[in-house]
Amino acid sequence: MLVDDNPINIRVAARILRNHKYNISYAQSGRDALQKTKTIDFDLILLDIMMPEMDGYEVCEALKADPGTNKIPIIFLTAKVEPENIVKAFKLGGADYVTKPFNGQELISRVETHIRLKLSREELENTNLLLKEANETKDKMFSIISHDLLGPFGNIRESLEMIVNKDVNLQEDDMQNFIKAMWNSIGSAYALLENLLYWARNQQGRMVYKPKPISLNSIIYETYGLLDGVARHKSITLKTNLIEDLTIFADKNATKTILRNLVSNSIKFTEPGGIITTKVKNRKDNFVVVSVTDTGVGMDDDLKEKLFSMNKTEPRWGTKGEKGVGLGLVITKEFVEKHGGDIWVESKPGEGTTFYFTLPKSELQ
Repeated sequence: MLVDDNPINIRVAARILRNHKYNISYAQSGRDALQKTKTIDFDLILLDIMMPEMDGYEVCEALKADPGTNKIPIIFLTAKVEPENIVKAFKLGGADYVTKPFNGQELISRVETHIRLKLSREELENTNLLLKEANETKDKMFSIISHDLLGPFGNIRESLEMIVNKDVNLQEDDMQNFIKAMWNSIGSAYALLENLLYWARNQQGRMVYKPKPISLNSIIYETYGLLDGVARHKSITLKTNLIEDLTIFADKNATKTILRNLVSNSIKFTEPGGIITTKVKNRKDNFVVVSVTDTGVGMDDDLKEKLFSMNKTEPRWGTKGEKGVGLGLVITKEFVEKHGGDIWVESKPGEGTTFYFTLPKSELQ
């Protein structure tokens, strides 16, 4: 943006800049310039110092005080070259200055330099942000591997070692309970490891998605068949409202993972004797809505906001001591969004939880 109260200066500078393929917006007062920055993202501002009502120094101060504009480089336009004026411009946050009347080559050279510096800074900031996220993800993965995977496998190894060495003498009923406990530990560890591998492949762009028309009912029934034993172990009833068989356009394995994670999560946080219901609603647009509702412990608003984040620090414990690290919900969200769908949750402490997600009925255009 070019800010100058003199229309002749604006025309001269604009002609020079347009000849070098720059898009120009201009303002003839400081207040007009500040107003424009609220609706337009500028790469650079050329700012005249001597203007009535609000001079360039005041405009610069206002821009640097606003988080939305404080990173825009400002090149002052000045007919004054006294050291005190230049020093003041730099102290207020100016990046450079150009003297009037304009030297076209000098103006273009400084504009190009500071736009290039701005783009380089933004690229560096984005890279640093990605590195920070990658480090946080790596730390979370190591935490999951070291605690949530090694723990169950360690318990299983110790239990089997006791049996092999005949350190315990169990009756038939006790042995059955012992085996069931190991079976639950193996199931939890396997599900976590599977989710971890799915998630890692997805982050590396190696997850293969092959969406095609599939029966949603068959996916739900298959999921229930897989988790029926776990649910019955807690005396939890699995229900559906399935009537018509809806066809969705989705990756079969990813859809299985979505449903398995949500139903498993509900089983984990539902008290024995509870009910989990999966419903499907056919919308008028190109999506179906699937909901998984439980009569479990529910959650507060603070937890709901963190639910799909990889950076949660506190694990949740199920109603029978099952540990939840939340990785399954992170993957679920990524898989739903990969299909162009949405996922959200409704819940209150002590009143159960409902997860909703959408999947397309046909290929998205």
